Amino acid sequence: MRAFDSWLEGSTALALRRAVRTTLRAAWWWLPGLILVSLLLLRMVPDLQQWRIAEVRLSECGLQPQARAQQLPMFIRGVGCMLLKAEHDLAGQDLQDRALLLSGVGRDVRIWINGVQVRQFDPNPHFDSTTIPLLQPLHSSTLLNGSNEILLQLRSGSGLFDRSFVGALLVGPNELLQSVHRRSIRIGAEGAQLSIVVALAIVLMALPIAWSRPGDSSYRWFVLAVLSSQIYVWNMAWPLRPAPTLLWHLLAHGGLAIALWSISRYSLRVAGRTDEGNRRLDQVALVGLAGLLLAVFDTSGGNPALVGDVVFRISLLAQLLMLANFWWHRRDNALARWMACAAMLCLWLGITDSLRVFGILSPPLSPYVLHWGILYVLGVLLVSQLRHMLAALATAERSQERLSEALDQRSRQLQREFTLRQQAEQAQALAEERQRIMRDMHDGVGGQLVALIGQVEAGKLDVGLLKPQLRRSLDDLRLMIDSLDDACADLSVALGMLRQRLQPSLKGLPLEVHWQTAHLPDLAPCPPEVVLQVLRIVQESITNAIKHARCHRLAICADWADGWLKLSISDDGVGLPANAPPGRGLPGMRQRAAGISAELQISALQPGTRIELRLRLGRA
Repeated sequence: MRAFDSWLEGSTALALRRAVRTTLRAAWWWLPGLILVSLLLLRMVPDLQQWRIAEVRLSECGLQPQARAQQLPMFIRGVGCMLLKAEHDLAGQDLQDRALLLSGVGRDVRIWINGVQVRQFDPNPHFDSTTIPLLQPLHSSTLLNGSNEILLQLRSGSGLFDRSFVGALLVGPNELLQSVHRRSIRIGAEGAQLSIVVALAIVLMALPIAWSRPGDSSYRWFVLAVLSSQIYVWNMAWPLRPAPTLLWHLLAHGGLAIALWSISRYSLRVAGRTDEGNRRLDQVALVGLAGLLLAVFDTSGGNPALVGDVVFRISLLAQLLMLANFWWHRRDNALARWMACAAMLCLWLGITDSLRVFGILSPPLSPYVLHWGILYVLGVLLVSQLRHMLAALATAERSQERLSEALDQRSRQLQREFTLRQQAEQAQALAEERQRIMRDMHDGVGGQLVALIGQVEAGKLDVGLLKPQLRRSLDDLRLMIDSLDDACADLSVALGMLRQRLQPSLKGLPLEVHWQTAHLPDLAPCPPEVVLQVLRIVQESITNAIKHARCHRLAICADWADGWLKLSISDDGVGLPANAPPGRGLPGMRQRAAGISAELQISALQPGTRIELRLRLGRA
């Protein structure tokens, strides 16, 4: 039984999770539907016909009212000051806690009841509350039990582009009218203010992106749609108007048309549509703009203005229908489904507001609601842009991770290749060093020992020459060993060690030897081959001076300047005979110098000879 209960609980939780997941996935259609139904229910007002004043008598300020009554609501053109006079019967009614409610008034209003002023003009001359209702509480002392005279003075402009408006006029219980007024303000003005705040936040986020991505026009269309739509929404949010009435009407409704056109352009840009869709959209937008101009600039206020207004509104609804149809045919994409339903929400709200304007199926006190649809569209576009940015950020992070992995892999590969190459270079260097040592052993010590062995085997060994030859072989071997020492990579150290090697053998000779090698700077290290050849050239020069020059003084000098190491071996001997046959010493030294890219010069002195070696060598 417990197992069955556990299974039942698990099945119930699973079904509940599936239901929640399915509901959330279908939010693209039920959420705008819920918003539409809620707004339609909230904008419904109770029947206020018994409190409504339908007729007024119109006159210019200072003149007698017209005999014929005018019906409210009404528009007034080209008059700087206008009076509206109405009679309202309150016989047998409770006069306590009463209020006056105007569904809308353009260019502000001053109100008298039975000669008592109950409302003064607003200090701001640009005050216009055409879309925002006005509530004025009334004191019981201003009302009479019976007929009451209500006088409204409108402050209107007298220019070509000025027009005033008076909406529905009601006098009734304060609690009832205050409830209607509060609901209208919350749905109308406060909802529009919320839309403007959200739009400003969206613009602050989208403008830097549009600026930094000049190649992507979708962001610019998006920003233009947000900004232009809020010009129209401002008309619902606050009563301040920065321009004459008709010009402001043109600007506000033109902003709405531009916003819808920009959103359609944005949609076409995101979907990658061709110019054919753009042309059709532009044609519908131009028809709507022509209707708007006709409605604004028809000064007669008759049928042409009405036709222009109808054409303008139909063109906007047609664009919304085209936009919904455009996105619905791409509903395999999540953004397309949300945008299609958002366009349909705006379509229905636009129809509702249009019926409110023409007084069809909507009481005058029901608030405008299109700005809620605009707010919903902005929210959908904002979420879409955020998802696009997050997807781009995630793609960049994945690309960075893949790049980091590729770099790590390449680094490891390069490290392995470097290790292998280093091992190969070490092996090659070791082999070359072995070859050099074998060659030096063969040409130097090995050759000398082979010659001695040959003399011994032939019985021609001169005992007197045995000791010098063995010493020369030993010195040559020591030079080879010294050149392999890391310390001898510095030629100044190698010359010092050569001096220590040769000093004992030079001590017993009738010869004065001067070494000047201690003042060299720290030089760049040299390969063993270079060190060995330099030491052999110096050694050969000293040996030749001792054997052939019959000198009494020998100077070995080393100097460095301007990147060149200069070694000179000078003696005061007999010099080089002019017709002497060439031996092996000097050609061998030249060959050694050429092998290390050095220069060797042999010059005669008075008396003696100088051998100078110049080697390109930098400082450490």
